[in-house]
Parts: sequence; structure tokens; C-alpha cells
Amino acid sequence: MQGLTYIDYLFLDCISTGRPIKEATLFYNLIGKRTVSTMLQCRQYDLEAYFTVMPGMKPTVLKKGLDRLVSDGLIFGKDGEGFLLTEAGSEKKAVFFSDHARFFRQNQMEYSLVQGVLRRRLLFLIQILSEMLHKNKRYYPIEREAKEQIWMKRLLAEHSGDKAAFAKSCGEEWRVYLSRLSERDAGLFALQFEGYEHLRKTTGQMAALFSLEEAEVRILLHQNWLGLYQVLEKEPEKFPVLSSVMLMTVNETGLASASAETTLRYFMNGHGMNEIISMRGLKQSTIQDHFAEIALIYREFPTQEFLDKEKMLYLQQLLEHKARVDYREIQHVFPGINFFESRLIQIRSEVAAKYG
Repeated sequence: MQGLTYIDYLFLDCISTGRPIKEATLFYNLIGKRTVSTMLQCRQYDLEAYFTVMPGMKPTVLKKGLDRLVSDGLIFGKDGEGFLLTEAGSEKKAVFFSDHARFFRQNQMEYSLVQGVLRRRLLFLIQILSEMLHKNKRYYPIEREAKEQIWMKRLLAEHSGDKAAFAKSCGEEWRVYLSRLSERDAGLFALQFEGYEHLRKTTGQMAALFSLEEAEVRILLHQNWLGLYQVLEKEPEKFPVLSSVMLMTVNETGLASASAETTLRYFMNGHGMNEIISMRGLKQSTIQDHFAEIALIYREFPTQEFLDKEKMLYLQQLLEHKARVDYREIQHVFPGINFFESRLIQIRSEVAAKYG
């Protein structure tokens, strides 16, 4: 039995004992293929935490990893049938992740498109406010893009008044969030910060300081960023400065793909499905996919605008029981239902089963 790599264990963590998963399904989830089918399967397999966490991975990397797991008796099955976790695999996984980091935050899929720019802005704000407090104007900004520098100037302009007090408020919010983390995680997280006479560390340097694999450091940082976004979403009143950065960023870009967000803006301005199809010059199926993606990402969605009363009553019963349903069950109840309506019922019942 050859030794497993950290990545092998992450693959193992994606496979369950109850529902077989095909290699292609797992691959598309890990690289973050942004189609409605992949995103729906992501929710159905409870793999939101793993969505798009390995964007540049080659198919051969996953195949070799799965072959090793099969060879070691940790999973079984064939690609055409899907893979399941064995009892030995379940035990080995539990032991390994009892003291190693793993992807577990389900809001990874929700924030997958916006988290990169959000992280950059929050780190840039730390640097600016730190240098501002020490009245230092001679420093190299960690954010070099002109549009991001202009964005930050706009943010600071909106927080007019005593800039020192603003900087201290921001620092206190970071102190509160870091106090909720373990000592190790807080220490690692703070090493990303750069400010007056303080340079941030690379993940390689962090790994050496804490005697961890660099891959594990990256996962720990990633999970704690997602934890921050969750806190800012649930407790904005306790983090007014940081939550304002997140709110402005999300309002600008949205959480869905750019084209889906454009369709959503048309809809919010009062245009119906047929109008949007005509105005955007896109196929009906494309616009319907936009609405399906939005229904997957946003917990609040006007489902009643797309389903008749009978189908809404059926969906409401599913929501009340937090029941998941597949297309065969839906078609049994509504033999003539179209693909979009069926998928919408699936999506909203899946979201409700997870979040209520």
C-alpha cells in the first residue's frame, strides 16, 4: 500500500458510503464547472465545500488519485457506475482529518466567484488604514490595479469623518473575528496582513513557521476567510466596516455569473421571461439556465413567478418537510411538466433541505 498524499485524502473526503459518484461528476465539481447540472449535483452530493477548490487540476490527477484509493481498498466501484467509500476508507478518512484541515464550509459555492476580489480588498484596506494611522504616505500598495485603488478611495470617502477612529474600528473588528479562531488559526490568518513596518508572509513561510504542509496552510486560510464571510452575513451590525466592504462588493458583482446577474437585473426591473429573451437576444434555454443558477445561489428567489399554483403547493410541501426530490418523482406527479419547471422544483427543494 503506497502512502497517500494530502490531495488523495481530499479526494477521499468527497466520496460517501451512501451515494456513488462518477469520476466526471467529481472532476467538474472540483474544477468548478459553472453549469446548472454541475452545481445542482454539487448540492445533491453535499459537496458545496469542494466546489471550484482545484480550478486548474488536470483530469489525470484525479484519475491517478482514484486509482490509488481503489488499489488501497479505500473506495470501490468503476467510473461508469460511480465510486463508494469502503469501511476502511471511512475509518482512514476520519483518522486523517481528526488532526488535518479539510474543506467543510458550504458557502464556498455561494462565494466562489466573488471571494478573490473580496479577499484582496479586505487585505488592502488593512494596509491602507495601518499606514494611515502611522501617518506614512511612502509605501508600496499591495494592490497594484488602478481600478481597485479607485474603488478603495471611494470606500474611504463614504466613511467620512475621523479616519483614525475608522481605522481603529476596523482593527477592533478584526480582533473580534480572530478571537473566535483557535490560537494557531488566528496566528496563521494574521500573517497575511501587511501594514506599517510589517510585511505579510507567503504560505510557504507560514508552513515552515507552523510545521505544516503548504497545502494544509492554504486550506486553513481559505476556510477561515469563508468563516469571515459567514460571520459578516449573519452579524453585520457587529462588523460594520468589514461588512460594508463585502456588501459593496457583492452588490457590484453579484454571486452568480455575470450573464446570469444581467438577466436578474432585467427581471428585477420588471421584465418578464419573454421580454428578457428578446432584449438580450439569447435562447430561451439560456435565460432559463440563468434563472436556475440564480435559484441555486440565492436563498431568496421568487419561485412563484415561474410555477403555477398546483406546482407551488407541491413545492411548499417539499419545503415544509425539507425533502429532496429528483426529476422522476416530479414527473410522476406532473407528467407534462417542462424541463425548466422540473429543475426549478428540484433546485428549490435542495436549497431548502440544506438551509431551510
